[in-house]
Amino acid sequence: MNKIIMTLLCVFIAATVTGQSIDTLIQMAKSHNPGLRALNLEYKAALKIVEQKGDYPDPKVNLGLGVLPVETRLGAQRMKLGITQAIPWKGLLEARQDLAAAQADIKASMGSIKTIDIAYAIRIAYSTVIFLEDRITLIDQRLEVLDILEELAKSALRSGKGKLSNVLFIERNREMLEEEKVILEKQKEQPTIMINRWTGRPLDTVINLIDSTYISPDFISGGIDQYVDFSENNHPSLKVLESKITASARSIELTRLEEKPKIGVGLDYALVDDRNDVTIANNGRDILMPMASISIPLNKGRFEAKRQEEIIKQDAIKATADDMREMYKAEIFSAQSNIELAELSIQKENKLKVITRETLKLMRTEYASEGTRFEELLRLEMELIDFEMEIINANYQKSLAQSILFKYQ
Repeated sequence: MNKIIMTLLCVFIAATVTGQSIDTLIQMAKSHNPGLRALNLEYKAALKIVEQKGDYPDPKVNLGLGVLPVETRLGAQRMKLGITQAIPWKGLLEARQDLAAAQADIKASMGSIKTIDIAYAIRIAYSTVIFLEDRITLIDQRLEVLDILEELAKSALRSGKGKLSNVLFIERNREMLEEEKVILEKQKEQPTIMINRWTGRPLDTVINLIDSTYISPDFISGGIDQYVDFSENNHPSLKVLESKITASARSIELTRLEEKPKIGVGLDYALVDDRNDVTIANNGRDILMPMASISIPLNKGRFEAKRQEEIIKQDAIKATADDMREMYKAEIFSAQSNIELAELSIQKENKLKVITRETLKLMRTEYASEGTRFEELLRLEMELIDFEMEIINANYQKSLAQSILFKYQ
């Protein structure tokens, strides 16, 4: 019973640990990527700034000691204590909070942009791993074909119909393929490192593929308009620019309020000593004096310059948004074109494969019986594998293009 339980546990662990789909890796990146956590913390920190902007300015307290006291009719001033509070213009504090909130909104969308970039990087790396794995599998198929051809060549050699050079030529091709396989295994390290970097795992963690990134044509059956619509209206990069325009408008409103007079109120208290040389009413009475102040900006040129600066910034942001929309649209249409091109290439190579297979059947039979035209037979065998390689390349290009479309949904 214990052995059965351990076996089932091992199967369960293997099924849950080894299976790593793209969506699983992207979710891991969202949960563990320190860059995303940093952006989230920056947004939370920015929200705290909003709370700081709603408070009145700190009151000012003044204390004066009469080392050489001022003499008044009621006595000498020994100490003077005053407190002053600046009163913000109505709406000024709210305007500062609105500006801080708009600046925080800019950071809110940065996380969404980072998520899109991470998902795109993982999809590209995952597609590359699949591409390299497919090429390795194809090399293994080539090696199997070479084994078959080698048996044919040796059989023809023993019967006196073949040449030793044919066997040696096959051995040469086998060595080249084995070396290429080693290089492809090495090339897998780079996309593997990238995926593990984004998901926060040890960089040498093996990526176990459980599905293909080559999605079906149904993915784009809704038409290209759905991606264009997202790129023009809902892309987080555009939301960042919208937040910047909002922040600029809030800055203009704040400038208008900061242009208003600045008012202050306060209270002064002076401690007065009694006079000993004369008897008068209210002798030594302390002084209590309410105070008020107003600061009126005379030179308002800086406020107008600030408004013009923000207006120009808004125009620049709008131009940037238009440029982004054009760039995104071009990228979407280019991806669509690459997908269609890849599908045409796959159709073409599949047709050539059918014709070549039929030809090879005849040539294998002919070589087995007569021992002639071996070079042509080997060339066609390699061409058949090359057609498979072109299909793998086309699928890879298609996957890269589809990864681009994933950025706009």
